[in-house]
Amino acid sequence: MAIEYRAPTLVVEARVNGSEALWFAFDTGASTCLIDARAAQRLGLKPEQRPGREGPHFARARTLAVGRAIAHDLELVIRDLSGLSEQVGLELAGIIGYTWMEQFVFEINYREATLTLWPRSAELVPRADQLPLPLELRSLPGLTGATLYVPARLEGRHRCAMEIDTGTDVGILGRHLAAQLGIDVNPLGGAADERLAHRVTRLELGGRVFTGVSFLVDPRRGADANPYAQCVIGNEQLKSFALTLDIPRRRAFFRSVLP
Repeated sequence: MAIEYRAPTLVVEARVNGSEALWFAFDTGASTCLIDARAAQRLGLKPEQRPGREGPHFARARTLAVGRAIAHDLELVIRDLSGLSEQVGLELAGIIGYTWMEQFVFEINYREATLTLWPRSAELVPRADQLPLPLELRSLPGLTGATLYVPARLEGRHRCAMEIDTGTDVGILGRHLAAQLGIDVNPLGGAADERLAHRVTRLELGGRVFTGVSFLVDPRRGADANPYAQCVIGNEQLKSFALTLDIPRRRAFFRSVLP
């Protein structure tokens, strides 16, 4: 089925409880699924809150379907997504994240703008031009879902656990890794909304070497040297591949679509 890259995220059509087709962000960096507050009201989804816990309300969807791939009885966190809708130029009804994705195997082909889905039980055999990488899942205490990481190397010697995030357009480097790369973040002065542009001369990912790759340095990330907060890869780098994520078997397949 069709999928579209509208910076900063991928978007796809989905149906909630058999509704008409609605636009959703398809975000591998989202650990759960979300529904826009106005869309939830139009769909008649009843807001609930977990007993004894503060935080956003959520609703339960009987079904959330992307094409013929249907997830049942799924929790949707209710948020105001109007800002993201304005960014992408579409009215987004929600965000499809890890809690939906873990129930399927899927391939995103950026060049052909297609999303191919298989059932969770499908055991894919890698093609000759696919490089399988171990896919690591990390969950934060008290939160549902997980974040996805693959191994990568920067400047030929700095290994990192790279978060796969189809909800962002640019790569991001954390403070500790930036220091290892010799990047001075002091000019930012600690401002919360400032990020420093940096070009990595060599990025090794999925069997390919990329040169002159642009990242943004975010000094708020990874200051405590947490290895899982140091490196994010977004759509501008991922669009060089057809990316297959086999979450049930902890595998990611990168197939180059570059000439």
